[in-house]
Amino acid sequence: MHIFDYRFLKDFTVSMGVLNRVSKLEGFNQKSKVLGMERQSILESIERIAIVLSTRDSNAIEGIGTTAERMVPLIVGGTKPIGHSESEILGYGDCLRRIHHNHADLILSTETILKLYGILMSYTDVDPVFKTRDNVTIDRSPQGEILKVHRAVPYQYVEKAMDDMITSYWEARNDTDINNLLLIPCFIVDFLRIHPFIDGNGRMSRLLTTLLLYQEGYDICRYVSLESKIRSNLKGYYDALESSEEGWFDNTSSYEPFIDYFLGVLFLSYREYDRRLAHAFQNKGKSGAVRDLVLNMNMPVSKRDLISMLPGISEATISSELKRLLDAGEIVKIGSTRSARYISADRR
Repeated sequence: MHIFDYRFLKDFTVSMGVLNRVSKLEGFNQKSKVLGMERQSILESIERIAIVLSTRDSNAIEGIGTTAERMVPLIVGGTKPIGHSESEILGYGDCLRRIHHNHADLILSTETILKLYGILMSYTDVDPVFKTRDNVTIDRSPQGEILKVHRAVPYQYVEKAMDDMITSYWEARNDTDINNLLLIPCFIVDFLRIHPFIDGNGRMSRLLTTLLLYQEGYDICRYVSLESKIRSNLKGYYDALESSEEGWFDNTSSYEPFIDYFLGVLFLSYREYDRRLAHAFQNKGKSGAVRDLVLNMNMPVSKRDLISMLPGISEATISSELKRLLDAGEIVKIGSTRSARYISADRR
């Protein structure tokens, strides 16, 4: 059985590439907080976009989705879920908001993880408990041939494995000689290898990533969707995970591939946030907020979606700005009349 011991990070030999990324991330984090405090209204608009994209893409990674017309109203609120997929999407959005708003009170523990899992599955008939039967992850070829079977911890050992992992996490986190940013990807690799739930392990791992980043002072997940970054390069994500999981049960695995991947995703996220803030500073007023939202949503949105996502802006202002953006060629219109949706011309 795997031994959970993160004390190796104290003597972990960090490559120059990893060291440079950590240093740049710390600088990005401080800079973003200073800039963000200057324009709180801008951040509120950026946050709404991130919640929608994170919820959509984390579910899409697992093959869970719905129509483009229903996605935004389902996540933003006011639309009841239809079917199992929409129930899972809605649960993810609720859980993500809980983490955004209450992360300081969600201290990492078995109880906290089960509580979050309960929120994630709250619209389904899945019980918020650890798995009661064994499960495996199978890679198949397009023809259906089994390529690889990923083992998981047997169900009867899950509770002890989770307790041991969390105890080891806190032992390392309280060690001032360990960089806590490097600890997070190690925890995520172990969580996914334990595979503690019968369903939703991948989505839970991304929610826990958000929570642990918050608790280390990194609030990037509030404004940029890490889930979208992962989805845009799924091969890199799965390759890094597989490399770090090799030999896990024999305690011969290396966390370094996933550490490097994780820091790379964070770096790209902060770079996007920096760019978004710079553009947002140029888009003044309520019309600017409408423009910023439409141009940065990588999915079509309706006027009704915009009204629900921008509650402080009148329908007349939104309609006027949409017309201006259409006339300027910055956005394109899909459909007509009341069902029309809009998307950046660059993303068409």
